[in-house]
Amino acid sequence: MKLGPLDFVVADSTKGKRRYNRVVLESYPDEPAVDTEPPHISLSPPGESIRLRLVSDYICPWCYIGRVRLEHLRAEFALQIQISAFDLRPGLPAEGLPRESVYGQNPEFEERQNYVRELARAAGITLGSPAIIADTGKAHEATEFAKLFGKEMEFSLGVFRAYWEQGQNIGDQPVLSWIADETGLDGDELARSLEEGRFSAEVADQVRWARWAGVTGVPTFVFNDRFALVGAQPQEVLRNAVQKLQDGRDT
Repeated sequence: MKLGPLDFVVADSTKGKRRYNRVVLESYPDEPAVDTEPPHISLSPPGESIRLRLVSDYICPWCYIGRVRLEHLRAEFALQIQISAFDLRPGLPAEGLPRESVYGQNPEFEERQNYVRELARAAGITLGSPAIIADTGKAHEATEFAKLFGKEMEFSLGVFRAYWEQGQNIGDQPVLSWIADETGLDGDELARSLEEGRFSAEVADQVRWARWAGVTGVPTFVFNDRFALVGAQPQEVLRNAVQKLQDGRDT
């Protein structure tokens, strides 16, 4: 299925529960369309390793599962990986919103949560229900900070873990500084970078790139900036996609 500049490959294996393997942004904010590729976000030129861009947002439980499955791919294949930001809830206040005020008592939401917890357990994740729907802008900026030191993979897992397993508000700078310290980074330097907005432009470009590329649901796995798999696909589906590319097959 062709959407924007990417080929979105439909490869769901959720047995009738296709809507339950991703979180979808129902509509983009009322902003002009993005007709040209934003700058500063392209991966390095093609080489021996496969380029894989994971488009995700930290408040998406499926993105956490997808991020963990990415670790298994890293262990098996030579991949050039970029963690790329997505904004599932544009306009959230900096302090976030109470979960109850957003979802209330919604039986369908509870069904989705029970299903995702089941799959999370299979991936080794103990998924909680954070009290706050966090504004993830600063968390994405902090991930860019971690990239400077080659720590974005460890840091991104730390952010997911802090939010979904420990219930931390990852929109708070002290929480992000604590994750940085735990990851071997300088939490004080991270705090200064967030206060100065050093990486806000990079994150904005990534969010705009996702819109330009036609991404509306996360996680989205983008291979070689050409093909995309949407949703927390089973490990075997992701593995087969990488294997086909490695073997020189595009489909």
